[in-house]
Amino acid sequence: MAAFAAALLICAALQPAARAHAQAAAPFPEVPLPAHPKHSSTWALVSFATGATLIAASFGIADAADRRYADYLRATDPARIQDLYNEAVLFDRVSSTSVLTGEVLIAAGVYLAFLRHPAPSRFGLALEPSRCVVSLRF
Repeated sequence: MAAFAAALLICAALQPAARAHAQAAAPFPEVPLPAHPKHSSTWALVSFATGATLIAASFGIADAADRRYADYLRATDPARIQDLYNEAVLFDRVSSTSVLTGEVLIAAGVYLAFLRHPAPSRFGLALEPSRCVVSLRF
C-alpha cells in the first residue's frame, strides 16, 4: 500500500496540472497601444537651419570686422580713420548679434523637436454616427 501511495505521488508531481495546459494553449490577448499624435517638425528644422546659418555667417562678419580694424590701425586720414572704426564696431556688433540669435534659434529648434508636446486640438470635426459633428473643449 505504501508503494502504491508513493507511485501515485510521484506521478502527480511529474504531470502538470490540467489547468496549466489550458492556460498555456491560449495566446495572450493583444492590447492595442494608443497612437501618439504626430506633429510636424517643420518649424524645428527651419529653426535649426536658420540658427546654423546665422552662426556660420557670424564668422565671415567677424572676419570683415577684423579687416576693418586692421585697416583702421594703418589709416592716416582722420575722416577715413573714423569711418573704418565705425564700420569695425558695427560689424563686430552684427557678428555678436548673429551668434546670439543663432544660438537662440538652435535652442528653440531643440525645444520644438524634442521637448514640446503639442496640446490636443480644442476644436474637432467628426462625422460618426455616435458622436457630435462639432466638438469644442475647454
